[in-house]
Amino acid sequence: MDKQNITAWFFEGGVVGIPKNLLGLMEPLGLNFEDIGKIVYLLYCGTNEVRRGDQYAVNAAKSLHAKGILRWYVDQERIDFSPMFDKIAENLGQEPVYMEQRGYSTQELNYATLIKKLEGSLGRFPTLVEKQNIEEVSMRYQWSYDLIYDIFMEYEKNYRKQYKFLFFCQMAFGANVENKESFQRFLNNLDTTSYKTVSVLRQLGKRNNPTEAQKELYLKWSALWKFSHEMILKAVEETVSADNPNMKYVDAILKDWQEKGIKNPEDLQLYRQKQQEQNKISSNDKASKPRVNRGKMNNFQHTGQDYRQLEE
Repeated sequence: MDKQNITAWFFEGGVVGIPKNLLGLMEPLGLNFEDIGKIVYLLYCGTNEVRRGDQYAVNAAKSLHAKGILRWYVDQERIDFSPMFDKIAENLGQEPVYMEQRGYSTQELNYATLIKKLEGSLGRFPTLVEKQNIEEVSMRYQWSYDLIYDIFMEYEKNYRKQYKFLFFCQMAFGANVENKESFQRFLNNLDTTSYKTVSVLRQLGKRNNPTEAQKELYLKWSALWKFSHEMILKAVEETVSADNPNMKYVDAILKDWQEKGIKNPEDLQLYRQKQQEQNKISSNDKASKPRVNRGKMNNFQHTGQDYRQLEE
């Protein structure tokens, strides 16, 4: 193969480019050439293709997430470069404007314009429950309507399956969210092990910060046993009837699911259906067997002996 053919092969798969403006902003953004290489590789992978098995992509996402250059959604195996664009806008002295914000002045949002803006962004009418939740959040936390819009849209796009909206807002308020910048910091930390462990503790009714042992438990569930955050929260729901629900109860439930091969909500639903069928069969079997009168045996004082050998 000659050089011309090699060159053709080299470029036939496409090209990943880096804008010159980004290279010019390396110093203000705190980037080095190694970081640029990581950005290039993540662009090659695609923002929705940061697979757990790709160690290069995982290391790149982890490193850039720590620098505040991107948001890394571990469970969803994707990244979002919005933090980098916000930093660029900040260094240029400009307010970032996104497509869905055009036509609205975020400083002039009130309840009516917020609902109208949500209708345009969602492509549907917010439900009555959603409107009631927005009003409750506004009164409870005294957030501006433009901040509530950002929170609601982020929740709708990325966290609806994991949390209820009021609980999502409660976590944000607990993280001292009061403006867009603090909300961004909250999002940057939301998918970390520490914050996910906090959400489990809050669901268990615990107000303490997670200990290292509790964080290690969560890492075992998510990294070793490969449970999603959604499944971990379902295990938390199973502890409701316990006298003192805690992480050990959750660990026991997830261990049982791990041994039974239950990995997602569909597996859990199927397992419960089989349990119900088996219990029904067992109940029918017991009902069909004749009862034996053991009244006389019950008159003996229990001594720990096995009296079954005396039965004929």
